[in-house]
Amino acid sequence: MNWFTSDLHINHENIIKYCSRPFENVNEMNEEMVRRWNERVTPDDTVYVVGDMFLGKPENAAPIVKRLNGKKVLVLGNHDRSPRTMIECGFQETWQRKNIRLLDDRQALLCHKPLPESTIQHVSLQVHGHRHEGPIVNGKRLNVCVDLWDFRPISEEELCNVKLGDPKPDYVEVEMTGDLVKVTASVRKSDYEGLLDHLQCYTRRLWDNRTET
Repeated sequence: MNWFTSDLHINHENIIKYCSRPFENVNEMNEEMVRRWNERVTPDDTVYVVGDMFLGKPENAAPIVKRLNGKKVLVLGNHDRSPRTMIECGFQETWQRKNIRLLDDRQALLCHKPLPESTIQHVSLQVHGHRHEGPIVNGKRLNVCVDLWDFRPISEEELCNVKLGDPKPDYVEVEMTGDLVKVTASVRKSDYEGLLDHLQCYTRRLWDNRTET
């Protein structure tokens, strides 16, 4: 079975205050999230973590991450370390973005920050985290942040049963002419970080194409 979650922020003491998490201290938070994860996830399952697994020193987080059941696949968030470090901490795979096909045959894009609607037209929905305060659904974007799901991973069946909203129109166009990259965009202020993520992804593709030639 596949599971989805994000933004555990293991070892992040201040996240308890920032997000009003119901824990007395960071050790209680860590232990409770391990318990709730392993209560649902078996060693044979796969868990997609859509960013921000822990803060602080990797060597302090690794023993906690390795206690979590299942094959752990990380879609990198803004607080995550290098892919090599995250593999050493207990993940089997890391991605900047990942496309998967769900049980109901829809195509989903996994990316930590919610992207402008016009940049995800090629998929049925985006699964993201980053926004601890919600909402769970915004257009065809679905937020799996632990703060919104009782600090547990959600199953693929649960995810597929969430009713999406109507897409909210915006506009993003990126084109390259010679050495110039032209960006034309009109997005909501709340989606500005997602726009920057989209542009960074575009830049990486440009760089990869140039290094291959």
